[in-house]
Amino acid sequence: MPSQPELRVVRPARRKADGFTVSTAFIEHLPRLSSGHSCTLLLLALWARSAGRGQRRHDWTPGLLVGDMAQLCRCSTRTLQRLVVWLDHRGLAEVRRPGKGRVEVRLKYREWAALPDHGNPTTS
Repeated sequence: MPSQPELRVVRPARRKADGFTVSTAFIEHLPRLSSGHSCTLLLLALWARSAGRGQRRHDWTPGLLVGDMAQLCRCSTRTLQRLVVWLDHRGLAEVRRPGKGRVEVRLKYREWAALPDHGNPTTS
């Protein structure tokens, strides 16, 4: 009988500036507050972009093109616009519009524990 190959876990070298951390509050409340696939992808993309460029804390995202975010979230531009308005209306995020077709978003994840479960963003 041939012997089973040994499995090894290969971990990349960790550098101080590599990656980012995800808050427990963010992960804990994301499934409860998200309205579905596109909304979850949007929230994850916003989280990643709000801590970019070596920032330690999550704050405002840089100006994001709505069309690019729609492609990333696998939805239409109009659906993404509705989701952004819904996130602002529900209190999940604050939204600024610095120019036509651009949005800046700050996730208010520390306040998510007090929010009720999700509703349908396209009909609310």
